[in-house]
Amino acid sequence: MKSWNSSTGASSVRTATFRILPIIVGLVLSGLLVSAAAAKRNPPGGGTSSWQLVDNHQIVCTTGNGGTAYYGVWIKGMWKHSIDVGLDNLPSGVTFTTSYAPIPPGSSTGEYSLAYAAAHVPAGTALGTYTLSLWANDGSSRQSVPVTLVVAERCSGY
Repeated sequence: MKSWNSSTGASSVRTATFRILPIIVGLVLSGLLVSAAAAKRNPPGGGTSSWQLVDNHQIVCTTGNGGTAYYGVWIKGMWKHSIDVGLDNLPSGVTFTTSYAPIPPGSSTGEYSLAYAAAHVPAGTALGTYTLSLWANDGSSRQSVPVTLVVAERCSGY
């Protein structure tokens, strides 16, 4: 039967520790490098999504007899999540609908309209000029631009 020699046992444990230590350090460093690379590819806050709702200073006219005013939605940049759109600050009785919304994930130069928001103006709406808010929302960022709705007796020149 072998007897335990504390000086020999300690030496063996020390030797084994020194052999395993570089492996453990290597694994830890590998994990840190992989984590750093992943963070660089997908930074917090959505990664590569970067978009802007373009303000084209839209002015649309409809008559007091009722009608529909269409506003284009231009977005510049790239986004990972669908973008919903709509109108706020509507005059009393005016409602809105959208076409081609939500806008699917993608990218755009901002030169072409990707969707539309339509303000439905009922007959009898007070004549005047209204500043509405055209908005876009991807779930983490909401942007808006002003658009103008003119309700007039006649809409010549618009």
